[in-house]
Amino acid sequence: MNIKKFLDKPFRLMALIGSIYLITMILMNVFTDFFYELSVMPFSRTVSYSAEGVALVLCVLSFFFYTHHSIYYIALETLAFSYLYTGRVYTALFITAILFFLLMTENRLASKVRLSVYLALEVAKMIFVIPYGVRSFFEYIGITLFSLATIGCINLLFRHAYEKKDSGEINLDDYKFTDRQIDCIKETVVNNTTIKALAITHNVSESAIKKDLAHIYSVLGIDGKADLKALFIGYKFD
Repeated sequence: MNIKKFLDKPFRLMALIGSIYLITMILMNVFTDFFYELSVMPFSRTVSYSAEGVALVLCVLSFFFYTHHSIYYIALETLAFSYLYTGRVYTALFITAILFFLLMTENRLASKVRLSVYLALEVAKMIFVIPYGVRSFFEYIGITLFSLATIGCINLLFRHAYEKKDSGEINLDDYKFTDRQIDCIKETVVNNTTIKALAITHNVSESAIKKDLAHIYSVLGIDGKADLKALFIGYKFD
């Protein structure tokens, strides 16, 4: 087996690391009570076992279905909520920071609906911190805002640096893409346009756009939208 090829996708590698981490945490739960000494909530042990078990299953699924990044995001959110419930506030903050960084890197918050869902989840997390006192509550809010602002600034700096670079590694003229397929590439990379919006713009069905994108991914040797964006970083579209 070619190990390099087997682990060449970042979400596959993250899923493997996440699985190892969760197995370690479950074993620590079994042999120690360290994780429950701060908890003021009932059934903390049950919640912790259940959440870590669910997250482990999701990480395993994410390893095999590594192009479906939402599976890994759900695993991280599950862990964050369980950590807040059992009083591990700073661990939950760390998981939240990782999640937000991944979302921003992939531009997953471009949709207003997705952003609303994410904000609703963050409000729910804050509610879980309330039983641990006013200080913990305000610390959580303050550190969360500081972390997210810092991550946002780092993300903008990296994007600005990438935009200054000329791609030069790929030339669309080398491929026999149709005008519609080229437009799908441009709109997806530049504006994060959805399949539905592309279908309306070109007056075709969503299945036709999906076929175009599948053809594009196949020809370019990539697996999805995230890879397409990475491939065309800095590319100058006409």
